[in-house]
Amino acid sequence: MATYQITKVRTERPLNAAHEHITDVELSNRTDQRFSRQTIVNDLRNPSGDRFYTNAGGVRADVIVMGCPHCGYGDYITTAPDWTTANNLLSLPRF
Repeated sequence: MATYQITKVRTERPLNAAHEHITDVELSNRTDQRFSRQTIVNDLRNPSGDRFYTNAGGVRADVIVMGCPHCGYGDYITTAPDWTTANNLLSLPRF
């Protein structure tokens, strides 16, 4: 198991939705490869899988899997809640 920083995201808007879901991520040390949301979900659900985090302004946030707060989609990745939105996945640069 390793831990990686997510630095960029790709999003798409679900059909008839006013919000976005992350489809792919880019890691700080793996800019040559992008990873699908499902790959991240699979790792996070596997007890021995890799772990992921974001970091903005020196504030780290762990990436977790939960249901989308808007539509209930179950393989939604987000960051653990804290006092800032700067380290949220949807606040990261897009690719």
